[in-house]
Amino acid sequence: MYTVLIVSYANWDSLMELPGVFKEAGCRVVLFCKKGSWVLNSNLYDEWIEAPEEEQPFVTQLFSLVKKNENAYQWIIAGDDLIIRILNDNINDEVLFRRLLPLTSRENRELLGSKAGFSNLCKKYNIDTPRYMIYTPGQSLDEISQYMGYPMMLKTDRSEAGTGVFKVNNKQELAATLKEVGDSQSIVFQQFIQGYDINMEVLFKDGQLVVYSYAKLLKILGKFGLSTQRLFIQYDDIQPELEKIGRSFGINGFASIAFMYSEPEKKHYLIEVDVRPNSWIYYGRFTGNDFAEGIRRIVSGKISVVKPDPAKFPKEVKVLLYKKDMMRAIVEKDLNGLMYWWLNKENSQRFVPKYDKKLLASCNQFLWGFFFQLVREKIDRTLKRGK
Repeated sequence: MYTVLIVSYANWDSLMELPGVFKEAGCRVVLFCKKGSWVLNSNLYDEWIEAPEEEQPFVTQLFSLVKKNENAYQWIIAGDDLIIRILNDNINDEVLFRRLLPLTSRENRELLGSKAGFSNLCKKYNIDTPRYMIYTPGQSLDEISQYMGYPMMLKTDRSEAGTGVFKVNNKQELAATLKEVGDSQSIVFQQFIQGYDINMEVLFKDGQLVVYSYAKLLKILGKFGLSTQRLFIQYDDIQPELEKIGRSFGINGFASIAFMYSEPEKKHYLIEVDVRPNSWIYYGRFTGNDFAEGIRRIVSGKISVVKPDPAKFPKEVKVLLYKKDMMRAIVEKDLNGLMYWWLNKENSQRFVPKYDKKLLASCNQFLWGFFFQLVREKIDRTLKRGK
């Protein structure tokens, strides 16, 4: 049976639906991760190999596992940004690189977790991206301001999930943000595009496009954080650009790709490519952008782009992530958002992970714990103010 090894070092809940996608595609699923990892909160994997807690033993055991079981795993997925960076820093062998990292060769390895590397590759392959500048410590504010203009985005080189991302509106804010981030951080300045975010989940095989989804953000957790609600749209015009990105970068696996759509120019600008899976992949089943079908085509060797059947799927579908959107509603004290789930408005409960009882129980346990933690913190603050 076609066996997939999912490797995770960071404790990301964005992998918790992934075993279900591969099981639906008919694959055997093996997990290599630490005890307590979110990806273990599933009934839909076949084997768990417990990984060491510390970084170097983790890498050493993973390399040994892959070398000793050369033919056991047909697909190895580095599941989070941290493990991708760790592997990229530790692999020099071309064969091992191809086995463990989602690129066809080391030529474009600067894409892996580096905002500066991403910008350089966009320039190399003539891919439209906002104007950018890589910060040199001590660079004058006037030089940065003159080239970039305001507003601009400031991103630390290894920012992720909305952390390390700032919008800067003037020179005073630029100075304050640079002071906050510190010169020890690698920084990229990026032109601010007047428009809206487009987020995409994409699957490539050796640079060839297999399946993709296209969505506008509706709700996020935090200022530049995780999206919790999206409006998925069938938009075929983006396909040639995705094919160019996959072919140029040599992406071999899942990718989360973000564009800014410039309303004045009616144009997409690529702003981010993260070559790892995330939660939204599972929900392609509700929009016709079926990643399980894409995986089946990869397994069979008969690769073509998965297209939604317009007779079965509407042009636009609103999708919510149960765990993350409930977190957002709790944090924002959004009673309407909570009632949206509880009252099953717009059939929202179809997005609750009832297909996996262990996963559902873990999500609910986390949400109750998260709620009570916020309540305790509020009580503690109130008591301190009263002293």
